[in-house]
Amino acid sequence: MYNSQGPIDSGLANKDNLKTFASEIPGLDMQKFNSCFDSQKHKPVVESDVALAHSLGFTQTPSFIIVKNNGLNPQKLEGSQPFPEFRFLIDKVIGGP
Repeated sequence: MYNSQGPIDSGLANKDNLKTFASEIPGLDMQKFNSCFDSQKHKPVVESDVALAHSLGFTQTPSFIIVKNNGLNPQKLEGSQPFPEFRFLIDKVIGGP
């Protein structure tokens, strides 16, 4: 999909295209895929996750939260970032070098 994508909101992720991409995955049970896809049974979970991301101020994909296991000092990292950016925030959060 990423090799075929155009600009944001170009229409790549429409229903027909997603089904076409799915049909090209070896071994995928298309009957199960279509049943799940068409029922939209996971839509409420996705919408809830999107609402949570927006409430936390996320505006890009991918986005990450780096946080101590005690939940303190969360740091947000948005967009495609090189490893040194992750390392910097991890060190900042856990008190590394």
